[in-house]
Amino acid sequence: MNFVVKVLGISWLVALTAGVVMSKELTLDDCIELALKNRVSIIAARGEETLAKWNQRTALGAFLPRVSASYSYSKSKITDIEPDVTSRVGFDTLLDTISLLNLDTTSFGDFLVPFESPIYELVKAEDQDRTNKSLDLNAGISLFDLSNWFNYAGAKADRAKARLDVIDSEQDLIYAVKASYYAYLVTVENVDVQQGAVKRSEEQLKLIQSKYDLGSAARSDVLKQKVQYGNDKLSLLSAENAVTTTKANLAYTIGVDPNSDVEFSTDYTTREFHGTLDEAIGFGLEHEPGLLATQKAADAAKHAVRSRWSEYLPKLTGFASLGWSDGTRGDTVTFNFSSKSRTYGFQITYNIFDGFLRERNLNQAKIYRNNAMAQIADTRNLVSRNIKTAYLDIEQLKEQKNVAQETVDAAEEDLKITQEKYNLGAATILDLLNAQVSLKEAQVSLIKADFDLNLAVAKLENATGKM
Repeated sequence: MNFVVKVLGISWLVALTAGVVMSKELTLDDCIELALKNRVSIIAARGEETLAKWNQRTALGAFLPRVSASYSYSKSKITDIEPDVTSRVGFDTLLDTISLLNLDTTSFGDFLVPFESPIYELVKAEDQDRTNKSLDLNAGISLFDLSNWFNYAGAKADRAKARLDVIDSEQDLIYAVKASYYAYLVTVENVDVQQGAVKRSEEQLKLIQSKYDLGSAARSDVLKQKVQYGNDKLSLLSAENAVTTTKANLAYTIGVDPNSDVEFSTDYTTREFHGTLDEAIGFGLEHEPGLLATQKAADAAKHAVRSRWSEYLPKLTGFASLGWSDGTRGDTVTFNFSSKSRTYGFQITYNIFDGFLRERNLNQAKIYRNNAMAQIADTRNLVSRNIKTAYLDIEQLKEQKNVAQETVDAAEEDLKITQEKYNLGAATILDLLNAQVSLKEAQVSLIKADFDLNLAVAKLENATGKM
């Protein structure tokens, strides 16, 4: 049983490791997915969207009552340091003689009358313990304030703008990933071209060397071919370095460590665009997220103007509160006290003059609104220009690709003919070298035209908001 478990565990680990290894060869879609997860620009844009969501919720909270509660408890003890409290401690009996009138005899008499005189002395006051407890519950709500409505509408528009900004950032990043990916594929295919050129130069060198050994070729032909062979090897080395550089750039673009051993697939699909220029412009003016974001920004600016204008109107608020308190002093119930209170009402406030602050805020909001409206027009023109430029680039690159393919076919045929002529002595070594260089340049141009066309389609899709 343990053996079976171990075998299954090892098999699972091998399968998992193989899956990880296979996953390291990333396709274009994999690169886009990683970039949308890792790049700081997208993370920042999504953070701004989250903040805009909470701003909208805060604006909604202005319509809800404000509720607060507080509870306090205190205990104190008062001790007098000096004995400054007068206290009666007893009585002292005294005899005093007084004269009284006898009404019957109309004569006076003297009598001894006892008196009790209280005795006082300063004593230390007793400690006093005091306890106080209180509980308060307060609530207030805005009954009439137009600025709350306009602030909420503006926050809602800002949230929609933040979402469009995220989409716009994502589309820009997708285009950047495609540009880096296609640049990497260009260098990879260029290595193949350079390797082919090196192989041809090496074969030509061997052929010319054999002709020289037979006495049918000049030594200068051998030396010229050696130079060409060396140049082709240098071009190959440069192409291989370009692969490393573009690979690191692609890894950085998708948020992966450039020093990692990640590999990228060389499979790709040739992109095409079907539609007229007017269709592309019309679609872009309705769907390009950057343009839509500027429109939402203008909406928010309009609501801000209305909010500042509402500052000229009175505001009505309602309030209510409940309170309870309880306290004791000393040890007897004589000094216990408690109370309850209820308060409610409303308040009307009107800002008569605030040092032109309202006027300043209103004019500032109008300036922002005017700038936002101008930004819409400018962005519309920019979108139309970008779409038109990308569309015309596609049309040009289609023809350029066709010409590049025809150039490669012609260069291949020219090299064959020049090779035969050289073998027959009807062409010089320079003619043969020129034919080799022309073929290599034509092949490189074809590769570049192919990926430039793919990139132009991606550029048009980004300009129309169709990534």
